[in-house]
Amino acid sequence: MKKFIFLILLICIGIGAWFLYSEIFSAPAQYADKVTFEIEKGESVSLVAEKLEEKHIIRSAWFFKKYLSFRKLDTEIREGEFVVESPITLARVINSLANPTQAETTVTILPGWDLREIADYFEKQGIVSSTDFLAVVGQSAYNYKVEREIAPVVEGDWKIMADKPNFVSYDGYLAPDTYRIFKNATVTEIVQKLIDERENQFTDQMYADIAKSGHSVFEVLTMASILEREVRDSKDRKLVSDLFWRRYDQNWALQADSTVHYAVGKNGTVFTTAEDRDSLSPWNTYRYPGLPIGPISTPSLDSIMASIYPQSNEYWYFLTDKDGVVRYGKTLEEHNLNRQKYL
Repeated sequence: MKKFIFLILLICIGIGAWFLYSEIFSAPAQYADKVTFEIEKGESVSLVAEKLEEKHIIRSAWFFKKYLSFRKLDTEIREGEFVVESPITLARVINSLANPTQAETTVTILPGWDLREIADYFEKQGIVSSTDFLAVVGQSAYNYKVEREIAPVVEGDWKIMADKPNFVSYDGYLAPDTYRIFKNATVTEIVQKLIDERENQFTDQMYADIAKSGHSVFEVLTMASILEREVRDSKDRKLVSDLFWRRYDQNWALQADSTVHYAVGKNGTVFTTAEDRDSLSPWNTYRYPGLPIGPISTPSLDSIMASIYPQSNEYWYFLTDKDGVVRYGKTLEEHNLNRQKYL
């Protein structure tokens, strides 16, 4: 009788051992070549277990927690993205917890956006609050000089920053593009990545040609930011660039509606009102001659190249009609006729 009981006990132990081995090392939760899952900061073991069971990455949340506790790993779960190769067993899932990869997301900064628009976009995407973003890059259309303040400074060694005044924001210095960023990246790290891309756009030849033109990088970026918002076509940007630089050299008012929009915080229209044009903002190029005190948008490389390499012409005036077509005039009389005809 004792031998029979002992035999039954051995069989039970064997079945239990086989079950444990199967659950841990051989029984897949699903048949897939690869699965990925993410653990967010602050998630508890229980919450992680429930999520993995719901997604069929583990077979049992209860068994997952018990095995973690047995291996004394239940206090060491780290945030990140995890990858498990086939077969999707409990042992492979738990082993993957030791090697998290940083979860990434994609963001797209469009040419022509100013810092306010980028801040709103980041907030809507859940990347960072607009307040935290603007605290790092500065406020659009805010004259730190008048307020006797110094604009925020982002740490980094960039050649394009050599002549940036300390009284303007980072408008113009972030390159528009599509980026992959880590979800847990800080605001400063994100901004540094966007500035790095802008820095990489400038070649030694571009710097040499800017110096030859008698302008500064800051002035080139400021002009490019206006061109980005004023005209769409590459050819028009080069023509308008020459027109604006000649006005600048003559100390004329540029009279660029885009600068007024930036000053008063308007979006969605190419036209301005008389009230807008009366703004005392130093970005109002109707009131003040020459360039505004800083860039008004995030210019594309195309606008930067147009700013550096304008196309010589004899026009002094231009307007954009309701269809987006640019109409040029050599004299004020021609310009006024264009206004009557196209606006």
